[in-house]
Amino acid sequence: MINNSIPRHQQIADQLRDEIQREVFLPGDKLPSEKRLCDYFSVSRITVRQALKTLENEGLIFKKQGLGAFVSEQKIGPHLVQLTDFNEDMRRAGYTSTSKLLKFKKVDAEDDINASLGIPPSSMLIRVDRVRFGNGTPVALDITWLPASYGQLLLDEDLSNKTIYQVLEEKYSIPIIGGKYKFTAAAATPYIAKHLQIEEGTPLLEIDRCSKTTADKKVYYQCRYLNPELISYSIELSRNDESDESSKDGLPLKQFAPKFNF
Repeated sequence: MINNSIPRHQQIADQLRDEIQREVFLPGDKLPSEKRLCDYFSVSRITVRQALKTLENEGLIFKKQGLGAFVSEQKIGPHLVQLTDFNEDMRRAGYTSTSKLLKFKKVDAEDDINASLGIPPSSMLIRVDRVRFGNGTPVALDITWLPASYGQLLLDEDLSNKTIYQVLEEKYSIPIIGGKYKFTAAAATPYIAKHLQIEEGTPLLEIDRCSKTTADKKVYYQCRYLNPELISYSIELSRNDESDESSKDGLPLKQFAPKFNF
């Protein structure tokens, strides 16, 4: 059954990812051709290529010039940890995600933000504030800063129903291929407390992320404030006893995923 709230390229990527993980396709297997995938899913070649690009960025497949796409060897390690957005996390957990746009405005430069984005210290920024809901419950508040060149692309978009990921990737073919995270603790300010419906000063989990596209261009810097009573994160490590890799570099990170408690 088609879920029209999820982009078709994402649905296709999800199905192929699931089949790879269930070993319908084994490492080294060739995936169906783009034409066959287009016919099977009744979509355009552009949509299929977006789906395949998602899997390629995740390290699940690789392409051979003129031959097509093949399933990669699935090694335990950082490449199995996928960069996902809020909607993807919620959907995979079986919840319905929605957002409420609080602010969308041009703001003055901020030294730390501009430096993280790699733009001149005097460059103006676009700031986007949103409350993120899971099954109608406010679970997080995002404050996102974008360089004006990227932020202006969002001006006429409905960010209550679309994510920044969706708009940039689907409409402008600007893929988000990586991100640098920082986790810390924070206390709810009056502004955050009001929109998360909690008491001022409530302890929060703060996740700062700088996401980038191709050529190492930084697209946005985001501070996400999460209610830890509703969302927490679990980390799974794996050790391969047949090698001394883990003793040299620590245990490889196999999984890093949110856990929802509502």
